[in-house]
Amino acid sequence: MTASPWTRATVEALVPLASPSAADAMAAYMKQVAPFLGVAAPPRRRAQRQAWAALPAPSEAEVTLAVHGLWALPEREYHYAACDLIASATPRLSAVFVPDVVEGLLVDTPWWDTVDGLGTAAVTPLVARHPDLVPLMWSWLDSGDRWLIRAAVQHQRGRRDRTDVDRLLAMCDRVADDREFFIAKAVGWALRDLTSWDPDAVQSFVDQHPGLSAVARREALRGLARSARP
Repeated sequence: MTASPWTRATVEALVPLASPSAADAMAAYMKQVAPFLGVAAPPRRRAQRQAWAALPAPSEAEVTLAVHGLWALPEREYHYAACDLIASATPRLSAVFVPDVVEGLLVDTPWWDTVDGLGTAAVTPLVARHPDLVPLMWSWLDSGDRWLIRAAVQHQRGRRDRTDVDRLLAMCDRVADDREFFIAKAVGWALRDLTSWDPDAVQSFVDQHPGLSAVARREALRGLARSARP
């Protein structure tokens, strides 16, 4: 096992909470992408907080070591813990953490859970803080990898009225016709979120893209219907 104290503390905190019966159900829900310990999110996060409270705030190098150690473990809860550790340390992370660490994690045992978790924990806040990372988002969009594309499309989720609408729509335009489910869903969610503060832009986008995938169109229209309610 890695020498990282955060990795060791996490393992020591989660192993006693393992539930084989819950693990089977959780792995089935996630299409067997990885085994699980069987620890639900609330008790997992409580255990992590208690375990990490005894440790000093990690440096970027220490976060990197810990995250790689956690990701090397097979059970999915350790990957979720890695996302939580990144989120707790985001204010201390530099721009290079995204290409040097996050990009590799996005395509290592990937599924929507960790891809979206890394997006929330690292991609969205770090790209917002470091605009020089925007070209990397475009390179992900053109990578041909569905998970990097999904992360790029969603890299502004949660930014609300601080969203660069032109960039979001340009990225959605680039993959509007893509029928791959996880890409189409990402486009749909991005458009649906945008309806909360710029429904006209979303309606115009939908009208101008007759080839928009059915999955993306459905999510966009749901958002438009919600925004139209009194």
